[in-house]
Amino acid sequence: MARKQEYGMALNWNYVIISVVVFVVLTVLVLYMPNLREFDANVLHSIRLALSPYPAYIPQFISSFGRDYHMLWPQIAAGSVLVSEKRYMKAFLLIFFTQASFVITDFIKNFVCRERPCVYPGFSFPSGHSSTTMCFYGILIYLVLHYAKSDFWRYFLTALFGVWIFMVGISRLWLGVHFPVDVIAGMFLGFMLVNLYIIVSKSLSK
Repeated sequence: MARKQEYGMALNWNYVIISVVVFVVLTVLVLYMPNLREFDANVLHSIRLALSPYPAYIPQFISSFGRDYHMLWPQIAAGSVLVSEKRYMKAFLLIFFTQASFVITDFIKNFVCRERPCVYPGFSFPSGHSSTTMCFYGILIYLVLHYAKSDFWRYFLTALFGVWIFMVGISRLWLGVHFPVDVIAGMFLGFMLVNLYIIVSKSLSK
């Protein structure tokens, strides 16, 4: 069992390293390749054009759930379930890493200072909605896969959370408030935090 856990943690460390490398490469491209903005804008235009036949309230509804104040209640709900199962440390780490995703994303945004593709408050890179949604719901996927007793709920919730992560990222492009690279970078940043959560959680449960 210990050897299996060590192998799992090594895999998680590999995911962390890959996420960091991809995120750093994307950051460097944004900072030092001005032509990337034109390419990014063309891809964004194509995505928005493909989604234009659908009602605008769809991305607005989905995107609203990625805001910090709207993610408070899901954190409380998930934390309460973990506490009820006496998994106190996992509940604490879930909230800690989710909040850390907000702080880290804001710090990087203010460092990179990439202008958004439209007139909208704040900077663009990376997408905060994408990073925090990936972090929170990615951790939930890990918890559901490991602790859900019913196969139905395990697969249903995993699929639901996975689709939701994807849809939040798409909604930011659909609304035109982020470039594709912003969303991709946010996803990798959130994925890094998911794996750090798993590593810390496994380490403390030894």
